Amino acid sequence: MTQKIKIEAYPKAGTPDHSHLDPVVNYLIHNGNKSVNQYIWGNNRTGYFCHLENDIDFNSLRKVFDFPESIKISEAKQTIDCFNTYTVIKKS
Repeated sequence: MTQKIKIEAYPKAGTPDHSHLDPVVNYLIHNGNKSVNQYIWGNNRTGYFCHLENDIDFNSLRKVFDFPESIKISEAKQTIDCFNTYTVIKKS
């Protein structure tokens, strides 16, 4: 069995708050999803966000990535939400 890619609970020091979730977004985009915006990551007063056009393939993500407890996944809401950095990936 292939080893999963470990997603850290926090980004590395000196990197943007979303950087620990970059591998997840890159994987989703590489596999056919795309941002609804002209940019991948935006930010507002609540934190960074990545709004995707298509449903998130959670089954595939669980096979490839190992998520920490601080990152909450909601298939019903189509969100991946980091409670440490207030960064969210979601289907718009």
